[in-house]
Amino acid sequence: MKKAILFLQALALLATVACEHDMDIRTDDEQQQLSLHGYLSADSAVNRLAVVMTGVKQATVVHQAHVEVYVNGEFREKCYAEDGEDGRRYLITTPFCPGDRVRIDVTSSDGMHHAYVEETVPQPVSAITDIKAELVKGHKFLSEFGYIDETADAFELKLTFADNPDRTDFYRFASPLVEATSEHRYSDPEGGYFEDFDRVVVPVTFDCTQDPILMEGNTIKPSSDLDLPTVGNIINRYGVFTDRLFRDREASLCVYLPLKYNLTGFDNAYDYGTIITLESGEAAISVESITESEYYYLKALNTSESETYDENSDLTGPIRLPSNVHGGTGLVGFSASASVKCTLTR
Repeated sequence: MKKAILFLQALALLATVACEHDMDIRTDDEQQQLSLHGYLSADSAVNRLAVVMTGVKQATVVHQAHVEVYVNGEFREKCYAEDGEDGRRYLITTPFCPGDRVRIDVTSSDGMHHAYVEETVPQPVSAITDIKAELVKGHKFLSEFGYIDETADAFELKLTFADNPDRTDFYRFASPLVEATSEHRYSDPEGGYFEDFDRVVVPVTFDCTQDPILMEGNTIKPSSDLDLPTVGNIINRYGVFTDRLFRDREASLCVYLPLKYNLTGFDNAYDYGTIITLESGEAAISVESITESEYYYLKALNTSESETYDENSDLTGPIRLPSNVHGGTGLVGFSASASVKCTLTR
């Protein structure tokens, strides 16, 4: 549960409805190359692309790259960069539709480096056909070893959707956007203690350790100190899954949203963090259809952030994150989603 809370803090800072996240950037390549990063959504009017140059010591943001967008072989726009809360991004205003073949070409201003990504925007599921939310008392949040990290009240969320027929599909259950109360606690150097209260809408991490689809058949069973721990069942923190277990049929998912959790403050020694408490109200629930390359990228991140992974182990070693960027590195994902509103009642 503690790792899930740390993950939520990063997610709450970086996630948007369009599912944009900063991604890991490898900087140990001797040869400099362009690195492209972004999650582009057919549901968003504006998408954003990060462009950096890798380096031996650090990656540097590329401020004046030539970024061009093509859809189904036709030129659509030249993109320009602007600064935002999560750094400098190139704005893409071209609308994407499911089935579009999208190519994004990026060239450095000196013309010495060129990279591109080419993907087909996936088809969304037709709809989320059923959804239910219920408050449950004393849900057991498990670690990857099956031990109980915490027992706390939670919203049990169940939903059903139909798989797209006649093909392999890749999906992502996005973190629900939920109405909540934010209580920020901090002090000053003189010893004064303060609390700020605010009503917010936040993306909430979820517990899916008991769901066979989201855990892809490797659910985690509760263990006690006398039991052998679960081994190798990695928690699906990014919510990615395939239709392998329900091909051409309906899928039913069940996740748990913690009613209250802490965000630890990192800014300074006087910041005690923020307590988030979910309130009664509407929650936005989305199932995203994603590209195969994005699925394997986020699946690799699940492994790298797991409790059982050790990059210094001779058996596992460091994880090389997949890339779909030609002539460079990074990951540019494309998605299309089905969304629904759900009422949470405490």
